[in-house]
Amino acid sequence: MFQIFMIIGWAVQLVILLYLWADIREIGELVRENKREMLRNNIGGRASVVYPNLREDSLRKPAAEETPENPAQEGKDEGALKLNESEEQVLREVLSEFLG
Repeated sequence: MFQIFMIIGWAVQLVILLYLWADIREIGELVRENKREMLRNNIGGRASVVYPNLREDSLRKPAAEETPENPAQEGKDEGALKLNESEEQVLREVLSEFLG
């Protein structure tokens, strides 16, 4: 009789250990995924600061293109971007939504 209870006790302990092992593995996977996501966000934020928008650089005219026939405008801001019509429309909608 004692041996039966001992076998049942060992079986219960084994089941409990299997449940704990499964929970620990699941928690480990969640921690790894969370860590990956944090690294992606961190690296993405740094990349946007370190590397300027490539489109912005491609739209700027280099100073070497300034010739006597085509002088640079003195009042023109060199850092200004030229937006196409759809981008201007989106910008207007966003500004009107937030400002007025």
